[in-house]
Amino acid sequence: MRNWRLFLTALSCAALSAIGPAIAASPIGNTVQASTTVSASGRVLEKSSPVFFNDVLRSNATGIGQFIFNDGGRLAIGPSATVTIDKSIYKGGKSVQQASIQASKGAFRFISGAFSVKKIDTPYGTIGIRGTAFDFTIRNGRVYILLFRGAVSFCRGGNCKTLRSSCDYLVASGGKISDPQALSAGIDQGLNIGEAFPLAVNQSRLNSKFRQGTRNCFSRAVQRTPTIKSVSPSVKAAAAAAAQPPGAPGPEGPPGVSGKSNKGFGNGGEADDGGPSESQNPGKGKGGPHSDGGKSKGKDK
Repeated sequence: MRNWRLFLTALSCAALSAIGPAIAASPIGNTVQASTTVSASGRVLEKSSPVFFNDVLRSNATGIGQFIFNDGGRLAIGPSATVTIDKSIYKGGKSVQQASIQASKGAFRFISGAFSVKKIDTPYGTIGIRGTAFDFTIRNGRVYILLFRGAVSFCRGGNCKTLRSSCDYLVASGGKISDPQALSAGIDQGLNIGEAFPLAVNQSRLNSKFRQGTRNCFSRAVQRTPTIKSVSPSVKAAAAAAAQPPGAPGPEGPPGVSGKSNKGFGNGGEADDGGPSESQNPGKGKGGPHSDGGKSKGKDK
């Protein structure tokens, strides 16, 4: 009996020591907002839910997750996104001194904090960050990056390109990285911005702390287009929304169009106020003359 009790005591101690570090782990950030379904390593997240080192963040087909890290850095993830927060180094057991993000798929917005994330790894190359706010999307074997402020580079092997001007973007596909150019030029060439940068096209679901002033990005696109008829609805809607300051309430979308079938990517608003349904819009920004359902032959490759 004595030996049996000793065995149970040892087993209990071993179990406690195994789970102790997990219980004692300090959060590296918190959830600002999680709409529909967003999870972290299987935990369904709500407002103020903590985020931990090595968490795998996932959103469903309509999910939007927004997170603030301990150093003030911010990360928003769009629908059907997967990202892992790893390689963290703690300072004083509380603050994140350095971290790396592994992004697998989906649309994201990242805004730098004091000292945390220096790079973001993707399946197709590495994004280097320097005091930056930018959007990036991993989709169909490509990485799209749109800069709002600061500087950001993309490297694959020994090939690197750097964005330094606001509203410039680049596309990486295979072993190729496009030269940086203005978003307005890309739209002229057939870039489907609803698919490439859905969080920039529709910021209405983002908390005010995550919105960026995109007025120049889209107003220049409208001005560059010869006739207003040739401007896609998504560009016009984005240009109108961008006229509001970043902290203003979100746009309601084009008049008479409901966002019921808009999965957070489309050209309409997010309001479900009884207007006509976008029954033909699967929520992937497929409207307008610059879109052909993801089969564009423009120079955004």
